[in-house]
Amino acid sequence: MAASDAPARLSAAPARALFPLAACLAVLLFLAAQVLLAGPLTRVDGHITAWLSQHRQPWLTPVMLFVSDAHQTAKLLAATALLAMVLAWRRQWRDLRLLAVVPAGMLLNVALKHLFARPRPVLAEPLVQITTFSFPSGHAVASTVFYGMLCALVFVHARSRWWRGAAVCAAIAMVLLVTSSRVYLGAHYLSDVVAGAAEGLALLLLFLRWARR
Repeated sequence: MAASDAPARLSAAPARALFPLAACLAVLLFLAAQVLLAGPLTRVDGHITAWLSQHRQPWLTPVMLFVSDAHQTAKLLAATALLAMVLAWRRQWRDLRLLAVVPAGMLLNVALKHLFARPRPVLAEPLVQITTFSFPSGHAVASTVFYGMLCALVFVHARSRWWRGAAVCAAIAMVLLVTSSRVYLGAHYLSDVVAGAAEGLALLLLFLRWARR
């Protein structure tokens, strides 16, 4: 029985590996439909943004501005380029392939922004002034692919469960911090950053499968 069950288990493994990718795409498509059709979730977005603008904290605002500024596109690309030079010097070519997910994610997000053309939140006292479109969040995509890529590199080179667990927790914490900063500052709606994270994670999963070949 065990031998006859082996092919079924092997054939089911690729299907299970596709579940996270399918879930990310489902979240992205659902939120995109809400934005295009002005669904009820867009009204929830507005309420959350208005509530946050009325409950800003003097000590928290500078922190969120710093976090948001530190994760601008140019800075994350520069950090990725620096890491790429280190990996190239060490001739870690397979690891180097994975770094391509960062610029790829940013380029894809620019295309999606122009496809959906969602305006940014409008506040009476905005903390940031941005003229580009809002959906999906570029900061969310960039932080997801950047920290996800770093986490994947830790998994490749560290066998310790402690280090792997720490890498996962750190990556999740940083993405949550960056995305929270964008909603707090009024630069994005909540659905923007959730969609951006889903987009980034889906792209990261695709690149991980490609890099392993």
